[in-house]
Amino acid sequence: MVLLHHTLEETNIPDSSNDSEGEYRSVRKSLLAGKGEFAVIAVLLLVYLYLRFTGIEATWMILLGIVVGIWLAFRPSEWAVEGIESISGHLGLTAYVAGMLTSLASNMPEAVISGIAAWEGYTSIRPELLDIAVLSVLIAAGFNMLLLGFTIMISTKGAEDMDVPEEAIKKDSVLIRWTIVALLSMFALGVVELASSGGANDLKFPAMASLVLFFSYLIYGTVLTSGDVVDEKEAAVPHHSKRSAGILSLIGFIGIFLAGEILTHSVDELLTTQHHIISGLGDEVTIAAFILGAAGALPEHGIALIAAAKGKIGIAIGNLIGGVLQIVLLVMGGIGVIVPIPLDHYVLFQIVVIAGSLWFLKRAITDDHRLDFFEGAMIVLLQAYVFVLLLSQ
Repeated sequence: MVLLHHTLEETNIPDSSNDSEGEYRSVRKSLLAGKGEFAVIAVLLLVYLYLRFTGIEATWMILLGIVVGIWLAFRPSEWAVEGIESISGHLGLTAYVAGMLTSLASNMPEAVISGIAAWEGYTSIRPELLDIAVLSVLIAAGFNMLLLGFTIMISTKGAEDMDVPEEAIKKDSVLIRWTIVALLSMFALGVVELASSGGANDLKFPAMASLVLFFSYLIYGTVLTSGDVVDEKEAAVPHHSKRSAGILSLIGFIGIFLAGEILTHSVDELLTTQHHIISGLGDEVTIAAFILGAAGALPEHGIALIAAAKGKIGIAIGNLIGGVLQIVLLVMGGIGVIVPIPLDHYVLFQIVVIAGSLWFLKRAITDDHRLDFFEGAMIVLLQAYVFVLLLSQ
């Protein structure tokens, strides 16, 4: 791969290696976007910690935990994405590949939240947390599909159809086909086992198969970032020095981990102390998973919408398509290596739905190499329909 060498003058980045003050200003500008916002969150976090460790009031602790956890899932992921985007620019990667890499950062909340919940469900007396964790991962992928449709609609409303990035046509379509087949195989295994066991509900997906899912995306990532000459017009542009980008990424990942712990604990407490409220809304596993999936997917929503609003369509589309594939292959595959994935009716339904949604997306990408308003609207309608079916179980 031929790397583009961006000079400091070309990207308006101060030479922070020799200017620590400039380095500090660069990071501080990104972190302190709003002092009032930080003050409010700091107060809410202190109150949350006080209520959590004193056990005085569970209801307010849960509400504050969800609010603070969502903020930590959203804002720090922005810092991590900003850092990774700049690192991609320094490496001379395309904007589309930068979108795929920033998607890794914005998917960190899903990975951390679901990973913690799955481990607690596997090792504690609350096995339903494992079901909730896996289902929340798949629901987060559904939210990514929903936002992809909205992004296409926003980008094409009153304008020409949107050209699909070349990387999506050449490489993503192959991985999408592989993911569809892998999900349908997973679904078929669950159905066959359910039929042969008379409807038993203790089916598990093999850990080695989960490992294959995990490594399939790593292989794809290696192919995606190698072997091509990058056109300067398609290259990602760094907005921070390498050191500043690394600092932003590190702080972002710390915040994301805290978000995962706080949100998982809040949902656990919600199931324990507010069981009557959850059961009144519907199936408690589905409702709790929907809350976790939505909270984990929030960063993905904000990042893609901001990128699309700024005209960074390559980053937005790469972020969202990459997000769906990463959630299914990296996150779910990674969880399945550590803890067994249950193949019950919750998981099987969402698996076959995602396979169908990916087939719809793949056809939209490869039919004419363009995306239009109608295709975006149909993606939104399809995912909304799926969510209605899921919540009606």
